[in-house]
Amino acid sequence: MHKNILYLLSSFLLIAVLIACDKVPDDLPAPIGEGVRAIVVNEGLFTTNTAALSLIYTNGNVDWGIFQTVNNRPLGDVAQSLTYINGYYFLAINNSKKIEIVDPKTFTSVGTILYEEAGSPRFIAPINDSVAVVSDLRGQLVKIRTKPPYKTIEYLKLPTKQTGIEKLAVAGNKLFGVYFSKGLAVFDCDRVTINDMRYIPDVKVGENSKTAKMITDANGKLWVMTSEQDQLVWNCIDPATEKVERKVEIPYIKEDAKSGDIVGMPNYNRVDVNPTRTKIYFNLMRATQDSGEQDKMQAVYRLDVNTHQYEPYLDLPGVEMMYGMGVSPDGEVWICDCLDYSAQRGYVRVYRPQGGIATSYRVGVYPRMVYFPNEELKR
Repeated sequence: MHKNILYLLSSFLLIAVLIACDKVPDDLPAPIGEGVRAIVVNEGLFTTNTAALSLIYTNGNVDWGIFQTVNNRPLGDVAQSLTYINGYYFLAINNSKKIEIVDPKTFTSVGTILYEEAGSPRFIAPINDSVAVVSDLRGQLVKIRTKPPYKTIEYLKLPTKQTGIEKLAVAGNKLFGVYFSKGLAVFDCDRVTINDMRYIPDVKVGENSKTAKMITDANGKLWVMTSEQDQLVWNCIDPATEKVERKVEIPYIKEDAKSGDIVGMPNYNRVDVNPTRTKIYFNLMRATQDSGEQDKMQAVYRLDVNTHQYEPYLDLPGVEMMYGMGVSPDGEVWICDCLDYSAQRGYVRVYRPQGGIATSYRVGVYPRMVYFPNEELKR
């Protein structure tokens, strides 16, 4: 009898071990705020409140919905961007008409700015130590307080309602905004009003480049991408004079393209810069064989801001729906892959500088932005 009991106990133990060995968890949680390698902003499916904030840790673990986990509520509907201001993350939640303010160590919400008027917040740029400007899909800019009490301050109505300003950047104490079809809008940071807005008219930003990040380089110059039918152009602007100092033109080969030739750019180009702000990374389409424009793939190129030379950096074979891109401090290219845009959780693919995928991380629905926390946040 005693032997039978021991046999049964041993059998149950063996079965339990086998079941445990077969159960591989999808994502393993890690201590919040410690060892975060990257933060991913996931847009979520429109009108379903499925926006999410994912944390990728240095040990490879992922918490794909940290905001929901910590705050016991959804982040909102359509997360657009993340900006670090005054020690906190400011998240523009487009279709929820709000800005969520999040502690970078605990990821708890410390405040929410709700729009009292119609709006769709997009990108955020601080203009002083307590005020930021938010771009919007609804033909306006919105000023917000970035210190308690968090709130909207002013709604600035642009001359056009159907088109507006998308990406924002501050350089030389001036605010620059990509104004689709009008040019590059410029404001003095201490006078952000519609009456004081002026344009750099020869920087015409089209549909495919209106959400491309503007880059302030190590020399204090502002780089703005524009796209034309037969070429991509990098415009180097002096913020002091508000003039284009140089244009780096990258032509497309439209006829008789050979393998490796640049044949175009993907829709909605993604842009990033290295930690020294001397190399700008962006995307182009390259021919994969000597058969013209049809056989092509995405590739990351790199522009040197001092020599104005550009070169291929990394091929991205098989990448179709790239929704966002970031370049890590060690030169890895992080791609936001939305798969087939069918409301399933996407992936972040990490590519080595030498080529090839280093690893992939499953994150939230429609990942669109990768943010690398700076060293002060890791301490």
